[in-house]
Amino acid sequence: MKRLLAIVFAALICVLYAHAGTVKVEAIMAKDKESKPTDSFSADVPKLYAFFKTQGSTKGDKFRGVWIADDVGDAAPANTKIDEASLTADQDNFYGAFSLSKPTKGWPEGKYHVDIYAGDDLATSVKFTIGKAGESKEENSSDE
Repeated sequence: MKRLLAIVFAALICVLYAHAGTVKVEAIMAKDKESKPTDSFSADVPKLYAFFKTQGSTKGDKFRGVWIADDVGDAAPANTKIDEASLTADQDNFYGAFSLSKPTKGWPEGKYHVDIYAGDDLATSVKFTIGKAGESKEENSSDE
C-alpha cells in the first residue's frame, strides 16, 4: 500500500510539473483598455497596465506581476522592485491585467519592465520607458 501511494504521489508531481511548463503568457503594455499597446509612456500618465493572456493555463492557476525600475537615474537604484500583485485564473486560458498607478511624486523618467510569473516560473517580461510629460508614442484608439 505504501508503495502504491508513493507511485501515485510521484505521478501527481510529474503531472503538476508538466502542466506548469506548458503555460504560455503573452503580454502588452497600455495606458488603459481602450489604448493601443505601446512601450513608451509620458511621465504624466495616471496608470499603467500590463494586459496578458495565457494559453495552457487552467482555472485556479496563480499569476504574479512584478514591476521593476531598471534605470531611473538618481530616483532609485537600478533594478528596484516597485510593486507586485497576484491573480488567480477564474477560467482556463485566462486573460488578466496588472496595473500600477502613478506615484505621488510622479513617474521618474527611465527604463522599466514588468515580469509576469505563472506559478513560480517567469513566463514573460515586458519592457517599457517613461519619458517627459506629454512626450510618448501613446495613442488612444478612441481619438482616431
